[in-house]
Amino acid sequence: MEEAKVAIVGLGTVGTGVARLLLEQPARLARHAGRRLCLARVVVAHPEKPRALTLPPGVLTTDLEAVARDPEIVAVAHLVGGLEPARSIMLRLLESGKDVVTANKALLAE
Repeated sequence: MEEAKVAIVGLGTVGTGVARLLLEQPARLARHAGRRLCLARVVVAHPEKPRALTLPPGVLTTDLEAVARDPEIVAVAHLVGGLEPARSIMLRLLESGKDVVTANKALLAE
């Protein structure tokens, strides 16, 4: 089965839930997506903050550009609230050619 590398930007309540699904239910997600979804990166502003989830080594980063420049990452779950820096982050990801899924209703409405 084909693999798709994905990233998450934001690891709050929603981001943690999405990451947990990607890490703990890969077979279920693969059946629905038609391919394996591999969590390649999780971008956060404060990596030192305690997290409710243990990520694989090397996944957590503060470097959005590493995600934007990585041609193997095809999609990003944009889970940052508010208008800024959420808007700038989303525009950068779209400009880099990533498919972006967001939960930020305020940003979409704006």
